[in-house]
Amino acid sequence: MMRILTFIFLFCVISNHLNAQNGIVLDKIDAIVADKIILQSDIENQMEIMNLRDEHEAENKCELMYQMIFNKILTIQAEKDSVPISEDDVEQELDRKINYFISMAGSVEAFEAYYNKNIQQIKDDFRDDIREQLYAGEMRKKIVGELKVTPSEVKTFFENIAPEDIPYFNAEVEIAQIVIKPKISDEQRQIALNKINDLKKRLQDGESFELIASLYSEDPGSAQEGGDLGWATRGNYVKEFEAAAFKLKPGEVSDVVETTFGFHLIELIERRGDQINLKHILVRPKTTSAGAELAYKKIDSVRTALIDNMLPFTEAVKFFSEDEYSKNTGGYLLDQETGSTMIEVKDLEPEVYKSIEDLNVGDITEPQMFQTNDGTPAYRILKLFSKREPHIANLQQDYDRIQTATLNQKEQGVIEKWLQKSLGKTYLMLDSKYQSCEELKNWIKN
Repeated sequence: MMRILTFIFLFCVISNHLNAQNGIVLDKIDAIVADKIILQSDIENQMEIMNLRDEHEAENKCELMYQMIFNKILTIQAEKDSVPISEDDVEQELDRKINYFISMAGSVEAFEAYYNKNIQQIKDDFRDDIREQLYAGEMRKKIVGELKVTPSEVKTFFENIAPEDIPYFNAEVEIAQIVIKPKISDEQRQIALNKINDLKKRLQDGESFELIASLYSEDPGSAQEGGDLGWATRGNYVKEFEAAAFKLKPGEVSDVVETTFGFHLIELIERRGDQINLKHILVRPKTTSAGAELAYKKIDSVRTALIDNMLPFTEAVKFFSEDEYSKNTGGYLLDQETGSTMIEVKDLEPEVYKSIEDLNVGDITEPQMFQTNDGTPAYRILKLFSKREPHIANLQQDYDRIQTATLNQKEQGVIEKWLQKSLGKTYLMLDSKYQSCEELKNWIKN
């Protein structure tokens, strides 16, 4: 049941509206919660989206209805309690979820064609739903409060898990890095600046932006597309690039823009609110062998200081690392899905895995050259902080995870008590086909 409850709480109601465009909608009221309704289409569409058409279809419908009623009641109480949700919060979440569905569709055009409306109209359709989701989430936090669990509660929780339900964990590692980038000489910076200015003059003389981008741009991802970056929302680009891009008019080319990536020329293709479609040409200042050698010597000296215990790794990250992504996490590489510092070995980049596969916990690699997220060459050292072999969950190795699961169960208990109390004061009508749902029996009695 928890996999559905978690999914539905996070899953955007946009899906319901999208499927409505494709004829899945069945306009029949399945439930009324106070002054809010749940349509049969809400349940049916979620079934389709989550691929729950199987031998457990009836049980799945019960679980979906449970969660939808739950969210409605949370929202109703949040509105009564005047839980603060700002319009900025709503717009941010709306943008995030719209962007997610655009990525699923492949492009803004495909998304708009699928829905048969433009982006602004789609946002207008979904804004109230997003606001309701945020209210429900904030109300849940308010009900749960600052709950904690004791070690004895964690132990009892784990001992009550049936043997066949104890999870199995793949091999995992915890790694941190320090990155030093070769310094760009004034001479190389000027060479790159001269090159981008020459390209700008050629554009002004009438040459094709797409042709120049494909021939000279040093962004391999977009160069083969004539410089086309596709659609993105505000906040996706570095600030200097974005500030210049949003000032442009369609068809206009920017002055030279300098960022950490290098020098850019930007052309605006189209803008729709906070959505922007761009082309760009990138010229990177070259790294010299002298600059690379200095970077190598610097990171090698940092490594020596760490091995000699002259400073803690976290301090070395703070003072020396030049990779902003990992610097903000104390140097740790993060699992992109969970945000955890523990990463499954199978999810590591091949170069990282090769570097750490023979390390013992606490070891630090030799300096190695690699390509950073902005495409520039740099040197790094990696430290293996911890390593877990594949295993069945146990309290010794997995206490933090089991503690989190224990806390989640305790929070769910508090929520259930609150929910039962709220149901006694809330009008609830359920279609007769849900009368046999185990999850809903206590609610129906109320």
